[in-house]
Amino acid sequence: MLQVDFCGKGGYVDCMGYDISLTRAPIEPIKRVLAACRAGGFTVMHTREGHRPDLSDLPANKHWRSKQIGAAIGEAGPSGSRLLVRGEPGWEIIEELAPLEGEVVIDKPGKGSFCATDLDLMLRCRGIRNIILAGVTTDVCVHTTMREANDRGYECLLLTDCTAATDPANHAAAISMVQKQGGVFGAVADSTALMHALTKVSSSKSSPAAAQPNGLDTASAAASVPARLPASVPASVPARDVTVEVPAQPYAYSLPLRKAALVMIDFQKDFLCEGGFGGALGNDLSHLQACLPPAAKLLAACRAAGIAVVHTMEAHKADLSDLHPAKACRGNLPEELRIGAVGAMGRILIRGEPGNGIVDEVAPIEGEKLLYKPGKGAFYATDLEPWLHSRGISHLLIAGVTTEVCVQTTMREANDRGFECLLVSDATGSYIPAFKAAVLQMVTAQGGIVGWTANADTVAAALSSS
Repeated sequence: MLQVDFCGKGGYVDCMGYDISLTRAPIEPIKRVLAACRAGGFTVMHTREGHRPDLSDLPANKHWRSKQIGAAIGEAGPSGSRLLVRGEPGWEIIEELAPLEGEVVIDKPGKGSFCATDLDLMLRCRGIRNIILAGVTTDVCVHTTMREANDRGYECLLLTDCTAATDPANHAAAISMVQKQGGVFGAVADSTALMHALTKVSSSKSSPAAAQPNGLDTASAAASVPARLPASVPASVPARDVTVEVPAQPYAYSLPLRKAALVMIDFQKDFLCEGGFGGALGNDLSHLQACLPPAAKLLAACRAAGIAVVHTMEAHKADLSDLHPAKACRGNLPEELRIGAVGAMGRILIRGEPGNGIVDEVAPIEGEKLLYKPGKGAFYATDLEPWLHSRGISHLLIAGVTTEVCVQTTMREANDRGFECLLVSDATGSYIPAFKAAVLQMVTAQGGIVGWTANADTVAAALSSS
């Protein structure tokens, strides 16, 4: 964040009484790195810390802290610019490092660049896995961003002379922390080492390796080195790099086996078996049970093709600490039919209870991922997204129950996260057949606005042809 508020007279850092010559020190090294990354075709992203003019995105504790140090966010500084407010002169990136047309600018309300922004989505859409970090301050925004990126599976390089802190000791400590435990948060280097590496990359641009996606993150700017997964990522996908064409609606679905996973959603006894939650609500279980043979066939075909398999279960902790009050009361059900109540198959929708388990026809085997989810969607409050990304998975085959609730929610979540999804039409079911039909139509409308559909026989045949 090389913003006027952090590097300029009368800005936020200056108002706090710090020496802005320290935060200005990285400007020249960053200029050189920025020019080299632009010349090399790297993706460049800039971040700006700032809040809405009405301060509606300013947490109370952050506001209070800024007041205590004499630089109240939202109030006018000596230059007349409201401190850390979007649209104010102090909020802008300094002229020496100003973004070029086409470069991404991430506006963030926090210290980290991932919180309450679309940075993660934009990086993943570009296939970027390696990030070079520069900017200020090392110990606050840069370090927070690096930690967030590390937890999301990115490989990070911090440029020591392209970062700075208001306290040199904090700058040194932040750099040291990165290197502990064999590089617990990534790696560090100076700009000279990076420039030397970029020169070598430039000289080998004609090689296939040099054609991989690149991207620079200065906690005001973002570049990554050629993307590659670290050697430690487990191989849970086929070694063969084969793509099969699945005849589907609204048009053929290209399925790269190495990048594919099957998501089996909520094939639980509570929903499919007599004595379970679904039956207790008076639903016709036969509509769901009809999807089990196709689902079993699909599962067998995916296992034979070496496709990664995920099994989800809608489930809550025994103390119900992950159960929202709104969900607990939904449906205005009698107490004996609410989540956590004791039914014929144990406590309803509680982890480890008999009814919460998966039916035998599609039971998980060793090595397949089991995912407990407290919501309808499989991405909410789970590790599904980082798990998929860590394995390079971009395509999902989806089956499960019920079509209009958990299956559709998961597919829409996946679609918004950039996954290519195919719903296996006869391997999913609803207690209300009309709802299932409506979902299948919604998925494929407008040229496949949410994804594709095909039946289990078609998918199995395409997989066997590989």
